[in-house]
Amino acid sequence: MKLIIHILVLSSLILSSPSVRASASDTNTYIAALAHLLEQKTIGDAELVTMLEAAEDGKIVNPIRPVRAETSVEHFVANNALEDLLQGEIDAVRVASWAEEKIKEQDRLRKKRKQTQDETKELWKDSPTVLSTGVDHSCAVTTDGTVRCWGSNRYGQATPPPGVFRSVSSTLYSTCGVMVDGTIKCWGHNSIGQSTAPADAFESVAAGSLHTCGLKVDGTVKCWGDNYLDQCSAPPGVFRSISAGNTHTCGVKVDRAIECWGPKAFNRSTAPAIFRSVSAGGRHNCAVKVDGTLECWGDDSYGKSIPPHGVFLYVAAGGEHTCGIKADSTVECWGEHGWGQSKAPPGGFRSVSAGAAHTCGVKVDGTVRCWGRNNEGQSSPPGDLIVLMRE
Repeated sequence: MKLIIHILVLSSLILSSPSVRASASDTNTYIAALAHLLEQKTIGDAELVTMLEAAEDGKIVNPIRPVRAETSVEHFVANNALEDLLQGEIDAVRVASWAEEKIKEQDRLRKKRKQTQDETKELWKDSPTVLSTGVDHSCAVTTDGTVRCWGSNRYGQATPPPGVFRSVSSTLYSTCGVMVDGTIKCWGHNSIGQSTAPADAFESVAAGSLHTCGLKVDGTVKCWGDNYLDQCSAPPGVFRSISAGNTHTCGVKVDRAIECWGPKAFNRSTAPAIFRSVSAGGRHNCAVKVDGTLECWGDDSYGKSIPPHGVFLYVAAGGEHTCGIKADSTVECWGEHGWGQSKAPPGGFRSVSAGAAHTCGVKVDGTVRCWGRNNEGQSSPPGDLIVLMRE
């Protein structure tokens, strides 16, 4: 006989018996446990027939403990024999239910961790600071966490200190990087204190021409160096990311709005929007909206503030040009092209950085490709250079 027929017949007989005074919930619990016993082959058809015959007289047969052969349903329920008879099965059901809840809880935690990991990946995708171009030098974080630089080293800006770094930011004549312990180390020109980092814990660093800003682990921003144009006067609040231009700084706040400080001309004046990332250039800014489209503002010489249509993963504002990584991982640049800085090579890229008159990008295999001005070797990365890839 089919299991469902067994259950239905047994249920019908027990519930219709005049001797049954058990509650429906007790009886249903008993039937559910018996069905489980049958399904697990703990009892067979012969035992079930005996139980069915007894059920016609309003009695319940204990298939597990033959010493207590049978008892009336009324007596069974009144003396809590139901729980005694089926406790093993009920406990098993409870354990299974508990285990199921634990599995669900673990699944929820896994999904939450996955969401956090995805957000972290998104953050790294939006802020690929493992490669940074300055005016006439460039630096990158390698696979072992050390920093390698190439190009002009007039002020020591291309001679990084030893240690393991998470990110790097190159500018006019200096470079700064965030180490794995959250501290910032800077090297190169330090005429106005732009390379003297405070002793705090930071998530990222953004170096401008003569000033530097760091995003602290609590999301607040701290700046040092030249503050003649208020480029170091960071506003209060919590930020997701920051970017420093020549004489100004911009950041994406936790509500994904953008706030800039320094010369007022660099602030946005258009309708409110929400953004994924922002890049501060020489005299202009560009940002990626949450839908992947671009918005640029500030000086528009050479058309550097007129972005192309399409969906972008990242944007990098340089001196007089801008470059972005499109949804298909190719790079598109616009603006000034006197040194070839806006002529991106074909192929897929993971990140891109626009300097004063040159551009560098990390390809999907971790190698670096640069184009544009190369008077100091800033567009000639080491041939064996492999950049840290963030998954």
